[in-house]
Amino acid sequence: MLNNLKIPSRTHEIIFPAFRQASVRVFIKREDEIHRAISGNKWRKLKYNLEAIKAANQNGFITFGGAFSNHIAAAAYAGYLAKMQMVGVIRGEDVDDKNQTLAFARKCGMQLHFVSRSEYAQKNTADFLQKICAQHSGLAVVPEGGANILGVKGCTEIWDEDDNEIDMVACPIGTATTFSGLVLSVPKNVALMGFTALKGGNYLRDDVHNFVQQAINGKLVPSTFSPPLWELEVNNHFGGFGKVKPELIGFMNDFYDKTGVPLDPVYTAKMMFGLAEKANNGAFKKGTRILAIHTGGLQGIKGMNKRLKNKNYKIEYEKIIADTFSFTGN
Repeated sequence: MLNNLKIPSRTHEIIFPAFRQASVRVFIKREDEIHRAISGNKWRKLKYNLEAIKAANQNGFITFGGAFSNHIAAAAYAGYLAKMQMVGVIRGEDVDDKNQTLAFARKCGMQLHFVSRSEYAQKNTADFLQKICAQHSGLAVVPEGGANILGVKGCTEIWDEDDNEIDMVACPIGTATTFSGLVLSVPKNVALMGFTALKGGNYLRDDVHNFVQQAINGKLVPSTFSPPLWELEVNNHFGGFGKVKPELIGFMNDFYDKTGVPLDPVYTAKMMFGLAEKANNGAFKKGTRILAIHTGGLQGIKGMNKRLKNKNYKIEYEKIIADTFSFTGN
């Protein structure tokens, strides 16, 4: 479907004071560079979902997300390229339906269906799905964030054999889909650390275990599969999903200034802030080699800055991604 994907994504070392002072080497895997509009783990999670829709001769899909959802934007463009019908069920009937993300989705041909937040909370229930599917017959359901075993399967392909001589992989977590794919694919001698983007993320441990069991049941991995050591860091959420504080935005700007790597405020900035904090606190042995997964999400920066317009701080590098989501039809 896409012939211009930059896969495998490039990996390069980043030089940042906290890591240098701790004698830790950090490399970043630039999944954000895979595709200008379907970047990072978004393509990974959509790949096998779209293949399954085509194989079942279904007309397209219904999926879910918030007003600035990376998944909605990526799914819309992927669906456009695949010539599929698309419905995006959007959380919040009072959202700005002309924001950059939703305007982009519409230009790609996605029909937007706005529901209240209380209705949206029922999106995984049989009654809600039956109602939505009855209104849009012939369409498959792709869960929010591509969070199913097909999404996990796609994320097993993030790890590349060239990413060797690594002691630890760090990854931000929203639905546990990407992290679970890494649990299933990273060599057993490599540790995994997931940084949850939302408050109260301890429940995601069960989600990881459930995905692993689904992978075993579906023969994605052998029945004898034993995962590498992994842990979740649940304290770097900065108040909750999509929430930020001045110190996080300041960190993002400083990180970009020193490394040239743009982070997104919802996922990767919280992960990198957590890694830097741990390095400052001596949590890593000297010489530890860490691979951080950049999962994309840069399209949401403009929306975040809009939310911060009455504050005395903002993400300073918005202009570098300003044209990423200008719809070109190719």
